[in-house]
Amino acid sequence: MPRSSRRRWIFRLMYVGYLVALTVIAYRAYLWWMFSVPPADLTNHVDPIRTFYGELFRRGIVDSEANSLVGDGQLPPLEILLLGGSVAEQVATKLEQELTLRCQRPCRVHNAALSAHTTQDSLNKLQYLTEQGRMFDLIVVYHGINDIRMNCVPAELFRDDYSHCGWYRNIQELKQNSNLSLQRVARDGWENLIGLGVPDPDMLDYGADIKTGPAFRQHLEAIGRLADAQHTSFVLATFASHFAPGYTRAAYEAGELDYADGQYQLAIELWGHPENVRRGLEIHNGEIHELAASHPEWQLIDVASELQDVGNFSDVCHLSPAGIDRFVAFVADQLQPLLITMTHDPQDNQH
Repeated sequence: MPRSSRRRWIFRLMYVGYLVALTVIAYRAYLWWMFSVPPADLTNHVDPIRTFYGELFRRGIVDSEANSLVGDGQLPPLEILLLGGSVAEQVATKLEQELTLRCQRPCRVHNAALSAHTTQDSLNKLQYLTEQGRMFDLIVVYHGINDIRMNCVPAELFRDDYSHCGWYRNIQELKQNSNLSLQRVARDGWENLIGLGVPDPDMLDYGADIKTGPAFRQHLEAIGRLADAQHTSFVLATFASHFAPGYTRAAYEAGELDYADGQYQLAIELWGHPENVRRGLEIHNGEIHELAASHPEWQLIDVASELQDVGNFSDVCHLSPAGIDRFVAFVADQLQPLLITMTHDPQDNQH
């Protein structure tokens, strides 16, 4: 073989080797960035709960040591799990303070709520906590608007477990097989799945068909049954919202509507077309009322009926500082009798 031909072949082999190395590096970087897989871990093992629900670990919910810090003669803190999205996140700290003040006993609100999360996420979290033997005295769920995003898909693709969304499909598959492969990563890139966050503008019209009602109820009921199995008190809450008169996205972004200032200021379109979001919330709140009626052992807090003043909202669902205070005061009013009963009868809530 002529020397020039050998050089060409050597160059081609080196170039192929370079491309292979680049692909491997990019793949390892992707696994590290997306799934926290150490670059040296060639097993590609992924812990789906730590990857998708890291807040359970960062916030000390999985391995709380509250009871170990109790002094002689003192009652342990009441352990309260709060599940929901970003609105629940807004109120967690103040709710803990208010309940502790009212009950004259430490109340620890474990904030498992996170922005964009749905009832399916809350169910996944509670299932894991239950498997880990984590026990609570009370579980409070505040959901309503984030599930509406799951409607933005054709009816034939919709799944009650929300596995038509890539976020939930990945969680399910990683629970079944926690070792990632290049084939799976490549497949996820072209599968026709929706995302967890803001809907694709091209899919918004599908949101007119509210498909989530039964699924929303199923998830909440499954959460309640897990609570029952652990002899844990369970509280449902309707979801409060404010649709400003004359709403358009342009008017909202120009500050022309009657929303108050607050931590969040998001246009309704981040969940869907406004009329679909309104109808979705009506359906979801209806499911909550029906579910509570069929389970009289569960407590219902009708937040939607209480928080109707415009000053409580900084957007369609997020709360202004005044709204946070009102939410906390109202929910504490409703929970106080139950928590005081737990304080007077500590044997009823010792896990």
